[in-house]
Amino acid sequence: MRLSGDSEIQQLISDTLAQRPYSHDQTVRDDVVAVITVESDMRFFPDTLAAVLRQSVLPSTIVIADCSGQTLQSVQTSFKVIPTQADALHGVPQEHTVHVQVLKVAQARSFGDAVAKVLRNAQIDTAAKTLWLLHDDSRPADPICLEQLLDTWTNTPTAALIGCKQLDWDAVRLHDVGKYASHHEVVSLVVDGEPDQEQYDSRSDMFAVSLAGALIPVNTWRSMHGINAWFTTYDESADFCRRLCRAGKRVVVVPSARIAHRRARFEGIRTHDGQPTSDGRIIDTSMPQLSGEQKYLYTDVTAGWWPLLWVGSVFACLFQALRLLFRKQPYRAWCMLCMPVLALLNVPPALVARHRLKLVQAISRSQLSNLVADRAQLKIWNARSKAFADEQDGVVLDPLAQSHLHRRLIRRWTYALLASVVAFLCLMVMYWPLFGPAFAGGSLYSNQLPATDATFRQLVEAATTTWNFGAGTGVAAPPAPWLLVLMVASVFTGGHVAAAVTSIFFLSAPACVLSFWALAGVVTRSDEIRVFCGLLWFATALSLGLYSSANLPMLTVMVFLPGAFALCFKAVGMYRTEQPVNPRASVQAAAAAALMFIPAVAAEPQLLLALIVVFVAFLVFVRQHRMMLVLIPFPSAFAIAPTLVNTVRYAGNGMMRQLFGDVMVPVEQVNGAPRLMNLSELTWRAFGIAPPTQWGTWFTLNGARDAALFIAACLITMLAVIALLRPSVFRASRILWTVSLCGLLLAMVSAAVVIAAEPYGPAAGSVLPGVAMALCGIIANVAVLAGAGTKQFTRLAVEHVSNGPARIAGRVAVAFVLALTSFAGIFYGYQIAYRDGIGQSDYALPQVAQEYLRADANRRILALEATGADTIEYAVMRTGSGDLIDSSPAQRAREAVEGFADGADQTKIARAGAQLLAQNDDDAIVQLSDLGFGGIYVVTDGHDARTLEDPTLGHPLRSPAQPEVQGAWPDPYAHLRAVCRFRGHRRYRLEPAAPEEGRSQPDP
Repeated sequence: MRLSGDSEIQQLISDTLAQRPYSHDQTVRDDVVAVITVESDMRFFPDTLAAVLRQSVLPSTIVIADCSGQTLQSVQTSFKVIPTQADALHGVPQEHTVHVQVLKVAQARSFGDAVAKVLRNAQIDTAAKTLWLLHDDSRPADPICLEQLLDTWTNTPTAALIGCKQLDWDAVRLHDVGKYASHHEVVSLVVDGEPDQEQYDSRSDMFAVSLAGALIPVNTWRSMHGINAWFTTYDESADFCRRLCRAGKRVVVVPSARIAHRRARFEGIRTHDGQPTSDGRIIDTSMPQLSGEQKYLYTDVTAGWWPLLWVGSVFACLFQALRLLFRKQPYRAWCMLCMPVLALLNVPPALVARHRLKLVQAISRSQLSNLVADRAQLKIWNARSKAFADEQDGVVLDPLAQSHLHRRLIRRWTYALLASVVAFLCLMVMYWPLFGPAFAGGSLYSNQLPATDATFRQLVEAATTTWNFGAGTGVAAPPAPWLLVLMVASVFTGGHVAAAVTSIFFLSAPACVLSFWALAGVVTRSDEIRVFCGLLWFATALSLGLYSSANLPMLTVMVFLPGAFALCFKAVGMYRTEQPVNPRASVQAAAAAALMFIPAVAAEPQLLLALIVVFVAFLVFVRQHRMMLVLIPFPSAFAIAPTLVNTVRYAGNGMMRQLFGDVMVPVEQVNGAPRLMNLSELTWRAFGIAPPTQWGTWFTLNGARDAALFIAACLITMLAVIALLRPSVFRASRILWTVSLCGLLLAMVSAAVVIAAEPYGPAAGSVLPGVAMALCGIIANVAVLAGAGTKQFTRLAVEHVSNGPARIAGRVAVAFVLALTSFAGIFYGYQIAYRDGIGQSDYALPQVAQEYLRADANRRILALEATGADTIEYAVMRTGSGDLIDSSPAQRAREAVEGFADGADQTKIARAGAQLLAQNDDDAIVQLSDLGFGGIYVVTDGHDARTLEDPTLGHPLRSPAQPEVQGAWPDPYAHLRAVCRFRGHRRYRLEPAAPEEGRSQPDP
C-alpha cells in the first residue's frame, strides 16, 4: 500500500493508507469513482483522504489529481477490503480491491478543469457510473456521507446531480444547503456561519448545489460536456447546475450527507496559485468573487441586452463602490469599479458560455418557480443575516429592542428637525427682505463681505490659482482657502456663485442646529437637552453678529465644527448610546470627521493651530484607537496647503499672520487694533458690545440688553465648570474643556496679530474663531450636566422606578437655562440684525462695461472716488460688482508687512487716480491704460454726471451718479461700496505738490 515516490503528496498518501483502520463494516461500490484535487497547499489533504477511507461505502477507485507539480509520472497503489456478509457462515466473504491513482494535472484553471483533465488520463473501469468530486479541503463530515448520497441516487433515479450540505471545517456551522435562483444570481437563503440544527434538512430539489462532495453520474457529465472552467472555482457549480435545470434535469441536495469544507481559497488562506499564505495573512478574494458573479449575470441575460446592461452596470458599480467605501471596504470598492472593464474583456468567452446554455435550454425560468427565491424569502434572509452579523459584533437585538430603538429614532429626529425648522423660520423673519431679491440675481453684502458677480469659471480660477487678481495689476499670493468651500456650494446652485452665497447664509441656520445637536448627543441622549443646545448654538451665531455681517466663513465654522468634534468622539467610541446598544469605535466616523474639519479650517485657517493642540490632548485622554485621531487633521492641512507653504516659505517676513485672516474685509468695529486682551475684553469684542464705562450704562435699554447677554454667557460658563465634577463623564468633560481653553488662547493670540493695514490703522485678527471654538466646548459641557438621559429599556411591564427627584430636577434646570439663554441670544440677534450693513444689491457697472469685462477674463476697470479733500479710494474690478473672490488675506498680510514701494503698481494707480480726480489730467488716463485698465469708473457727489473717455472702449463711461441710479443710494460712498463690494480698495491722501507732479502717498 506504500507508494515508491518521495514527493510530499506520495508520502502523505502512504502515511494515510498505513493509518487506515481495518474494518469489516465497509463495502465497496464498483460503479463509484472518487476524484480528489490537490494543490501545493496540502494542509487539509490528509484529513480529507482519511475521511474518505473511513466511509462505510468505499469507491472502487480513488483518483487524486495532483495540481502541485510534484508528480512527474502517474503512480498507483491499492488495498483490500473484506466486508462482513450476513450469511458469512454459509460462504467465504468476497474480497474487494480499492485502487488509488495519483495523476499529474498541469495548468488547471479551476476545480472543474482539473477534474476534466484527470478523467482523460485516469484508468477507470467501464463499470463506473458516477463520480464523487472532492476538493482537498472538503472532507466527509461522517462515515456515512457517500452512503447517503448513493441511497438518494437509488431512490431518485431522475436526479442528474446530487449535492451535500456544506459545513465549516469543524462540521458545526453551516455554509449552505443548496441554492435558489434569484435575479440572475444564486442565493442559499442560509445564514453563513449559523449553527447546524438540521433546520434546513427538509430541502430536496434545488437550483444549484456545491460541487464539493457532489455525486455526478457519468452520463450527466457527458451530456453537459463537462464544467465550464471560465467561471472559475467560485461560480462553475452555479453555471453547471443552471444548465442542468434549464435542460429539465433535477438537482437534488441531501442534507444528511455532510461535507466539512474549509474553503481555503475563498476565505483567503490560500493564494491564487495554490500556495498557503504565510504568517496567518488573509487574502482578500473580492476580485474573483465579484468577477464570477458578473460572469453569471451576463450569461443569464440574452446577449442583445448586454450593451444596455453594461451601461447600467457602470452607474450601479459607482454607487456600490461608494457604498462599500462607507462600509470600510476600500479594496472591494476598487474591485467593483473594475467590473465594467472586466465585462468588456470577457465578452468573447461570455458569448461561448451563453451559447452552451442555449444549446441545452429546454424550459424557461418561469417553469422553475419552485426553485426561485421570492422577495419575501430574500427579505427574511437579509434580516437574519444582519441579525447574525450584529450578534457576532456585540449585543443581540430582539424584536422588542428593535421596536424600542425605532421609536426612539423617530422621536429623536422629529425633535431635531423641528428645532432646525424653528431656526430657519427665525432667520427668515429677520432677513425676509433679503431672501427673494438675493435669489433673483442680486448678491448679499455687508460692511465686511464684498458682493459677487463672478462666474463659476472665475471662482474656480481664483480658488485654484496662486495669483490674486484684485490687487492692482495682480500679485502672487495663495488663494483664500474658503473659496474652495464656495466652489463646492456653487456646484449645488448650478454654478451661480451669488446664489451659493445666499444659500450658505440661509441654510446655515438649520445646519448649525443639527450640527450641535449631534455633538450634544455625545454626552447625553436627552432629546430636550440636545434640541436646546442646538438652538443655543444658533443663537450664539446670531449674538456674535455672524448674520448681521453675513460672515460666511464663520457661519461655515459654526456648521461644521461641532459635527466634526462629534464624529471624533464617535471614532474612538466615547459617546452615549440608546439602551441596549453599546458604543463602538468607528474608522468610518474618523474619516467623516476628517472631511468635516476641512470646511471649518478652510474658512478660518487659524483653527488648525488650536486643533493640533486639541488632538494632542485627545491622545492623552483617549485610551484606545489613538492612531485614527492622529490622521484626522491631515486632510484639513492638505486643503490649505498653499497657505501653509506660503506661510513657511516667508515666515521670516512675518507671513504667519495670513493664517489669522479670512475673506472678510477687516473693519474697526470687529477687528480693532492689535493688543493683548483679557477674557472680559474678548467677550466684549466678540459680541460687538462697547465696554461699560459706568454703572449707569447698564440701566439704558441697550445697556440692559447687553448686560443680559453678558450674564447669560457667564451663567453658561459656570454650568460648564460644574460639569467637571461629574466623574462618569470626566474624560469627555476634560476634552471639551481643552477645546474651550485652546479656543480662548487662540482668540487672545489672534487679537494681538496684525493681519492688514486699513485706513483706521493696523487691523488685528478676528477673535470670533477662537471664541466660537471656546463656546462650542462650553455649551457641550453644559449638556454633560443632563446625564445620560436615556430611556430605560425593559422587555416586561414592571413597576415604574423613579430616576430620582434630584436627577430629574437637575435636568429640568439645565433645560430651562438652555432655553432661556437661547431666547436671549435670538432676541439679541434680532435687535442687531442690520447693525453691520447687511443688504442685497443688484447694482453693477453699466451694461457696456460688464460686456467688456465678460469678453476677456484679463480685462479690468478701475473704480475711483474722492472721499475727502485730500484722500481718494480705488478698487480694481474684473466683474460688474467688484468681487468677493478677489478678497485675499495673504495679500492683505503682505501689504501690512511690506507696505507699498514707490514703484509698486498700487502706488502708480493711486498717483494716476489722484491726478485724474484733482486735475482731470489726460496723462493720468494714459498711465492707467498702460497699466492694463480698459475703463475708469468715477463716483462723484451730487447729481451731476461726470464722464471720462474710455481709452479702450472708445466711448464715454458714465458714473453712477445719474438720478436713476443714485436714487437708491443717497451718499456716493455707499454706492461705491455697493458697486465695488470688494472693499479692498486703497485709500490715499493727496500731497500739496505741484499740479503737474500729482504725487500721492498711502494714508498712514
